[in-house]
Amino acid sequence: MHTVELTMSEMLRDPMVRLMLRADRVPLRDFARLLEEAAEARNAKRPLNDLAARPRSH
Repeated sequence: MHTVELTMSEMLRDPMVRLMLRADRVPLRDFARLLEEAAEARNAKRPLNDLAARPRSH
C-alpha cells in the first residue's frame, strides 16, 4: 500500500477536507493556523499538547 501525504497547501485546497471542515463548522483559517502551529511544534520538537493549551482567537 502506498500512502500519499498532502502538503499543507494541498490539504487546504482539497475538496474532501473542505467538506469535513464545513460539516464540523471549523473555519478554514483556524484549520490553517492549526496546521502551521503543528508544523512549528514538529520542527521545534515540542509536544503537540502545547498547542491544545493555547487560547484560540475567533
